Amino acid sequence: MHNRRFFSMKNCYIFIFLFIISNLIFSCGPDITPAYLIITEEDFSDCLDVSVFNITHDQNYDPKELNAIKQQNFSDVLVSLNGTELGYWKLPCTIPLLPNYSGENNIRVIPCVRSPHFTVTTLQYLFVDPIEQFMELNKEGEYKLSPFSLKYVPTVSFPVLEVFEQSTDFKPRTSEHPATIEIIDDDKLLKKIGKISIIDTAVFFDVVSSFFPLLGGRERQFWEISYKSINGQINIHLGFEGSLVYLNDFFADVAVLPSTEGVWKKVYIDISDIVSKATSTAPLLSTRLRMTGLKDIEDIKAEFYFENIKLITMYAPNL
Repeated sequence: MHNRRFFSMKNCYIFIFLFIISNLIFSCGPDITPAYLIITEEDFSDCLDVSVFNITHDQNYDPKELNAIKQQNFSDVLVSLNGTELGYWKLPCTIPLLPNYSGENNIRVIPCVRSPHFTVTTLQYLFVDPIEQFMELNKEGEYKLSPFSLKYVPTVSFPVLEVFEQSTDFKPRTSEHPATIEIIDDDKLLKKIGKISIIDTAVFFDVVSSFFPLLGGRERQFWEISYKSINGQINIHLGFEGSLVYLNDFFADVAVLPSTEGVWKKVYIDISDIVSKATSTAPLLSTRLRMTGLKDIEDIKAEFYFENIKLITMYAPNL
C-alpha cells in the first residue's frame, strides 16, 4: 500500500512539472494574436475613376464609352502586408493579419478577376494602380480599407471598344451564316445593346470584328465581354493576319462561354500568351476578334445579348 501511494504522488509531481514546463515554453513563444482586415464586394462596386481618363490617356471617348470602360467585376483580391503576400481571397473576405503592433503597417491590395480560359483562373487586374494604405493595428481589431478609387495606369489602351450605340463593328464572317448583331433598346439597362438570335433551322452564328493593329512583345492583353445568353454558348476566337505562327484566316480558340440562362455576366479572357506567340515573328499584326454562337438545343430559339465588348492592353515589362 505504501509503495502504491508513493508511485501516485510521484506521478502527480511529474504531471505538475510537465505542466509548468509547457506553460513556460508556450509563454515564451511568439504572439500570434491577429488583427483582421475585412474587404467587401461593396468596396469595389463603383471604384474606378475615369473622370480624367481622356486627358491622361490622350483620348476623346464619349460618356457612354467612358461608362463602359468604368464597368468592372472584381471577384477576388491579392493582399500583401508589409511586403509579404497573404494570398488570393475571394470577396467578401476576412483576412487575419499578424502585423507590427508598434507602428504603421503597409497594406497593399490588387483587384483580381476570374478568367474562363478553358480552366477558371484568378488573374491580377494589373491595368489599374494597386490600393496601398498604411494602418496602425491592434490585436483582435477589425479594420476596413479607407475609401479609395482606382485609376487606369498611363500605358493602358483599348484597341477595341464596342458599346453598340448606333451600329456595330462586328459583321457576319461569311454569307453562309448571315446572322447579324441587331441594335436594340434595353429597358432595364436604359441603353442600347447588341442582340443575335438563332432561329428556325440555323444552329449557330459566326461574326468577326474588322482588322485592327495589335502589338506583341511584353504586353498584357484581356478581352472583356459583358453578355448574357439563353439556350446557347459562345466560342471565342482570335485571328491574325501576317503572322508566321498562324496562317491567314486561321483563328485560335481562346475560350468557351456557356449559356448564362438570361443572367448578365462580365468575363475576362487573358489572351496575352496567344498574342505573344503570334507576334513572335512580327511586333505588330492585324488582328480580328471572332465569336461563334451555338444552340444548346437545336429546335429551340437561342438568344445572345452584348452590353459591351472591350480589348484592353498594357505595356508591362515586369510581367
